Amino acid sequence: MTITETGQLISSIIQAYMGLADDRVVLKDEGFDGPKDSDIYVLVEYDGASKTIGIKSQVDPSTGIETMSRSSFEPFAVEVISRNREAADRWQEAQMALFSVSGQQAAESANCSIFRGGDPMDLSEIEGTGALRRYRIPIIVSNVQSKTASVPMIDKFPSPFVKPEA
Repeated sequence: MTITETGQLISSIIQAYMGLADDRVVLKDEGFDGPKDSDIYVLVEYDGASKTIGIKSQVDPSTGIETMSRSSFEPFAVEVISRNREAADRWQEAQMALFSVSGQQAAESANCSIFRGGDPMDLSEIEGTGALRRYRIPIIVSNVQSKTASVPMIDKFPSPFVKPEA
């Protein structure tokens, strides 16, 4: 899965579990404008560089197709925010959504796993005198990305025991 697809998976798990409308769960990007109303929002953010765990190549000689697979750990953060107490009352639901049976099944069917990435943080204080409640839940997604491509197959190798002619 790509980073965007992984973010969409996390978003859909949380949205279904918390019963939120489509416009309340957002993939965070540079252009995100904070909430103007007092309802709850959930932001899903790619939170840094991934760590490659392993790369595997598998070639089917009969078809000439190579399948490359990359296993990685992808850091994400889920932020639950609101201008009222709703984020304070419900941020734990986002955390529970990811580790619920339905959340884990959704992740497994997408060929990934979701793990706790650290302790949740109350970031409400960084908003200064504003009434924005903000809770951040760090997670790590163990992900497998695959890509297939046609490769030219070499079907003849020189014998290692024959001395090349000059």
